[in-house]
Amino acid sequence: MEKYKDPALPVDERVEDLLSRMTLEEKAAQLCGNLAVSFMEDGKVDMDALREQFSDGQGRFTQYSLVGIADPMVIAEVTNQLQHFFVEETRLGIPVALQSENLCGYPAAGGTIFPSMLNMASTWQPELLEAVADIIGQESKAVGINSAMSPVIDVSRDPRWGRTYETFGEDPYLVSQMGIHYIRGMQQHGIGCIAKHFLGYAESQAGLNCAAERIGDRELYETFATPFEAAAKEANVSGMMASYSEIDGKDCAQPVAGYDGI
Repeated sequence: MEKYKDPALPVDERVEDLLSRMTLEEKAAQLCGNLAVSFMEDGKVDMDALREQFSDGQGRFTQYSLVGIADPMVIAEVTNQLQHFFVEETRLGIPVALQSENLCGYPAAGGTIFPSMLNMASTWQPELLEAVADIIGQESKAVGINSAMSPVIDVSRDPRWGRTYETFGEDPYLVSQMGIHYIRGMQQHGIGCIAKHFLGYAESQAGLNCAAERIGDRELYETFATPFEAAAKEANVSGMMASYSEIDGKDCAQPVAGYDGI
């Protein structure tokens, strides 16, 4: 058995072994994402499309519960076909990440939809949100989703910003606690949470989405980075999504000086 397939070995050793075996094309494929429409035809998996487009593997399929698929049983069956293809028909057998938004529920037919996160925050009950996330996680796991692009832990202080309802509001401590408990509820089901949007996304000029931010270093760390630090240290969040904007001329998709430990 190849080292990277041996669950008894340390993760670092398995990763190093896998990377040493990968071609440039296979490494690039793991950085790519696509939609379910790329392999679905008339509600069924097009195996020829999979073999033609993804022979080197694939990093993720995003919005997996929404595009071209509806019934939970159908999604589960598609998941099985997908993972069998990637594990059995690609050279290295790397499973694909299947992502959904999962902000306030499993967003597809049969899913339970809860109040917006701003409404959940108004309860001041992080444990209640953890119970909600537990249900979301169960429903998502049942159809094979293994990656959730939630929670939104931006500190939002300007109601003109159109995504305020997705957040837990303006208080860094409340945002941190709600984020921690959401992540715990989801990740107990083996679904990796992607906290977003790092960093300062909701503080855009004039409340315009994706506009530049003008935030001093101290406020950036103490207010806007705090929920992300909490998510990493208290809930072991699986990943973070970069903001679409810039801070003082620097794209948030690049490392921000002074915050590389978060």
